[in-house]
Amino acid sequence: MDMSYSGRIGTSELIDLLLSFIVLTIAFSMGRSYGISGLNAEIFIICAIGVGTGFLLHELAHKFMAQRYGYWAEYKASPMGLIIAVALAVMTGFVFAAPGAVHIRKTGYSAPQSTYSYSDDNYWDQFDNKPGKEEGRIAMAGPITNIILALLFFVLLKGELLTSMLMVQAAFYGMYINLFLAAFNMIPVDPLDGAKVFRSNPLVWVIIAVPSILATLAFMTGLIYVIF
Repeated sequence: MDMSYSGRIGTSELIDLLLSFIVLTIAFSMGRSYGISGLNAEIFIICAIGVGTGFLLHELAHKFMAQRYGYWAEYKASPMGLIIAVALAVMTGFVFAAPGAVHIRKTGYSAPQSTYSYSDDNYWDQFDNKPGKEEGRIAMAGPITNIILALLFFVLLKGELLTSMLMVQAAFYGMYINLFLAAFNMIPVDPLDGAKVFRSNPLVWVIIAVPSILATLAFMTGLIYVIF
């Protein structure tokens, strides 16, 4: 595999990652502030830390795991996903955390003849010809990364290693965002990661999904404050 090509992040991919990062940060900020009127710089910074770790490292984990198996991999933003994320956050406060995806194909695999445009998600779906075990491992790389990050934030909080209230709030919400992203992506419905993991190994899906979903529900219902 030519790592000089597949290991780098191209300009268009970087733009898509940055755009998705900004949109998700805005969406989580509106969810935290219960609408546009409550937004401020502090909330945006707090959410940016969580999204910066959770979203960016989640997608890069998919990319690098795919490359490990010899695939070409590149993140592509979904215009519809970006619009839905902002619209739902404005109307309901819920974050639809699917602004795009890492698209994957075998190195040297040429595109089939298609009438889809490059901006259409269906075009990129044609490249997904991954065996079950590899598909499952690539898919679970993202949620597992989120779980590890959530645990790191938990350690920072319980270890009382943070010196300001802003840092405490950023770590607390960073833990929530990472757990939310893990739980949301492990929903066993295509095109989310959970569907691929479940097809590959239902037991692994249970081990990853159930704790993530329960922990996220604990945040949403306020039960998490019992721990803190």
